Amino acid sequence: MTNQLSLNLEVRTDASLSDFSGPGWSTIIDAVRQLHIGLIGQMYIYGSAATGKTHLLSAICESYREMDKTAINLSLKELVNTDVGVLAALESFDLVAIDDLEVIRHSRAWQEAIFHLINRSREGQGQLIFAAKTPATELPFELPDLLTRLIQSPAFRVPEGHNIADRKAMLESVMRRRGWQFDPRITEHLLQEGPHRIGGMLDILNVIQPLFSNLNRAHISKSVINQALAMIDEQTLLAELEDIHQEVQEDLLSKSEENSIYRDSLPLDF
Repeated sequence: MTNQLSLNLEVRTDASLSDFSGPGWSTIIDAVRQLHIGLIGQMYIYGSAATGKTHLLSAICESYREMDKTAINLSLKELVNTDVGVLAALESFDLVAIDDLEVIRHSRAWQEAIFHLINRSREGQGQLIFAAKTPATELPFELPDLLTRLIQSPAFRVPEGHNIADRKAMLESVMRRRGWQFDPRITEHLLQEGPHRIGGMLDILNVIQPLFSNLNRAHISKSVINQALAMIDEQTLLAELEDIHQEVQEDLLSKSEENSIYRDSLPLDF
């Protein structure tokens, strides 16, 4: 169990609040500042897949560590098949960030564990951030007390990435922190023609970077630049196809759950 915990509770540090300096993120970052000084104790953020929720949680946790506070970021997608006991004693952290909240919709045990974590954190003056794909009011949880706790949190929807200023601020901040420099034609193409969603853009950034890792930055050939542009187009198409696949799967899952609820509501002699 110890090895499993050390794997799933891995500290992710490749994120900074400076990544979210675009105009679309200002309201959320203002709320994070209020979290820093204790004006709010719990936050709920939501938005579509790959819109930057996980990156934001990592950045917030890192900002706490920079203030010499303790913070931990964990994904229920990674933990849902482990013992709910992994949440024990997490209230000792100054901040606990919990991602992928929607994956426990079929587990009352995990819903109860999150409910008790909220209560323990409140008693110990700890702070919590939750992230999910939907607003708390749309979570299909069977534990009403947990939904009540979540709905009481200030809630913020993350930008979908349609504002190029948000994407540009994110791209420049990440590249600056990593010490990466690309030809302006590449970054402009990524901003204009690449995925609008933050996660997809950063994934492509990681894919094209190895092209330049061993090259003299002052003498990048046109063929390498064209190769990078082609990779951006290819990866963007794959990202769009994955988005479609995810939407279809989520729609099928939603219809399956609706049918299950309908069958359960039928009289036994129907």
